[in-house]
Amino acid sequence: MSGELLTYVVGRAQGGLEIGKTVDLFRRYAYIEHSCVRALAGWFLKNPDWETKIVLGYALFAHSERLYELHGRLEEMRGGNRNANLEPELDRFGEEILHAPDKEGFTAGLILVLHRLEAAYREHLDATDASANALEIRMLRRLLQDVAQEIADLEKLGHTEPSGAQNREATRAWACYLDSLLRVTGGIGGMQPREGGAVSRPVESIRFEWPMSIHFDERLQTAEMGTYESKKSLPLRERCIGEFEVYFNEFYAAAQLATVIYESWKLNAPRQYFMDIAHHFWDEVRHAEFGAIRLRELGREPNKINMVLFEQSRNMPLLHRLCYLTLGLEVFFMPRKSERVRYYEQQRDFRSQLLADVDWSDEVNHVRYGKRWIEYFLQDDARTVEDVQTEISNYLAEFQQNMPDGRKAPW
Repeated sequence: MSGELLTYVVGRAQGGLEIGKTVDLFRRYAYIEHSCVRALAGWFLKNPDWETKIVLGYALFAHSERLYELHGRLEEMRGGNRNANLEPELDRFGEEILHAPDKEGFTAGLILVLHRLEAAYREHLDATDASANALEIRMLRRLLQDVAQEIADLEKLGHTEPSGAQNREATRAWACYLDSLLRVTGGIGGMQPREGGAVSRPVESIRFEWPMSIHFDERLQTAEMGTYESKKSLPLRERCIGEFEVYFNEFYAAAQLATVIYESWKLNAPRQYFMDIAHHFWDEVRHAEFGAIRLRELGREPNKINMVLFEQSRNMPLLHRLCYLTLGLEVFFMPRKSERVRYYEQQRDFRSQLLADVDWSDEVNHVRYGKRWIEYFLQDDARTVEDVQTEISNYLAEFQQNMPDGRKAPW
């Protein structure tokens, strides 16, 4: 928006924004935020740089939190069904955020969207009445601060200026294309003059392929992690290195949840579902970050991963993937969590204890999320949770690389 909202408020001499206009704007904001969540889930898998994956993971959760707040206010204002009120051109814009030609284009495009959201939120804030719109004022102030931080984090990646004139031109072309799509739909708020004419995709751009594996660059090689029991007999430093390599490998769980988030794009579910799944995803990203942080503190660079648990599950239905992670793997690994925390405390390794303790607390919540949403999705379903777990076992049995001796994990 470039002053149109303020002009609207002044023209009506109402001093602020009525419910109908606020609902219309919040629906659009929420759709764009959710479009970014989906796109980030896809590019979390596709971008091969693990440090960038962590930044994208943080960004995904930031968008999810803003989406959750917007949806909450829409529910209070009788905001109706967002998808039933969606303009086709805005839908196209949200869809295209995902289909960037490369990682540089995606980052540049996302930064552009964030700048447009920031401007829209700021103008909305300027158009409010201090009393009538007090709740929206508090919300928009939080959203603006969060968007500004995300822009700063993404700009640090350096992907907006790729090497080579041709790459820079392709990146600019993609950002311009997204901006053109936005102008066709009247900008973020839909109130700007709408540009006519068809908008063509850049010649070199391709569609995002789905489903996909998680990609890593050559710094990380697939390797065995060793068993949990074998690490328990090691000296403190060696045991710590081995266990934090396993934490780093929790990229596999983040990848599983990225696929769930991606495919939940237009799922008919409560807003709390989308928040819980994004929270779970972000936790797993942070656990991988814990691994990288502690390994570097111990003088080791992360250099190996093992994605077999992700590969086992990525072709299961969404329900089964979520159940396998939350009510299968999380439960299976849970007894090790408290044991690790106590061990590090006994050894007075309080740095490792801190990270292990937070991980343990997070994992308890993940099982809670799983119970809540598996039961939700099984409403009006003849199957029980146990039936779904049996079906998961059948999927695993058909996977060629399934672990021998009935083990559920390679460590």
